[in-house]
Amino acid sequence: MIKKTHLPSDATLADVVPTLEEADAYLSRLLTNMRFCQKRHGNASVRIAVTGKGGHPSYRVDYMKPVAPDPDGTPFDAYGGKAHYSFTAINIMETNWSSRSMSIDEVLKLQADLRKPKFEER
Repeated sequence: MIKKTHLPSDATLADVVPTLEEADAYLSRLLTNMRFCQKRHGNASVRIAVTGKGGHPSYRVDYMKPVAPDPDGTPFDAYGGKAHYSFTAINIMETNWSSRSMSIDEVLKLQADLRKPKFEER
């Protein structure tokens, strides 16, 4: 029997940063895709796919409509985590996305914290 490992259903990028492969590069590419959404719609948030281990999770970029907003956000696009390629519309709807998202500002802070020098205690 194949044992599948999944992330918690409410996992966010903040939860998986320690397990991300090449975390800074991953977040940079993700932020580029979030900025496309922000430029077009004025805001952007991201939620990750929870059906993997978190090494390079796929992610969905959403935006909030100013009129009759969906509390979960409106999907802008979704991307594979390794190559950051765009999903098809069917894959966007069929993927198991986290129930929680992070705003572009939260992701920028996450990346800034990741880039801070880490000092060892003596």
